[in-house]
Amino acid sequence: MIRFDPFRELEELQERLARAFVPPAQQGPRVYAPPVDVMEDGEGLHLLVYLPGVDPGRVEVVAEEGVLSVKAERPLEKQEGVAYHRLEGPYGTFARSFNVPSTYDLSRVQARFRHGVLHLLVPKAEATKPKKIQVQVE
Repeated sequence: MIRFDPFRELEELQERLARAFVPPAQQGPRVYAPPVDVMEDGEGLHLLVYLPGVDPGRVEVVAEEGVLSVKAERPLEKQEGVAYHRLEGPYGTFARSFNVPSTYDLSRVQARFRHGVLHLLVPKAEATKPKKIQVQVE
């Protein structure tokens, strides 16, 4: 299971508060943390990363040293001659990282993208799967 990281939550809150007091013209590029659902079953760990409007070709998944990272980008493509009055859609870079316990096999991660949702499956490591022991009768 993925642990709750209170420091990450505090860092995100601090970034949001800092942006609230800095004019948009002075803000650097934003990095959003997309919403994620995490579930576990007998097969392994399932992560659903919500990336609406993101082109699947702009999604990158990296698994190394016990960390699973997802990065994606949805650029704002402004059209000439169009006056934009309000832009509330999530544009920019999206990134999330997860510490994955050694009971899961990061070398066998599977990734599917459908309808703006990235589904990651991190299978359980073979050593942690239950093994049936046959009892010898003497």
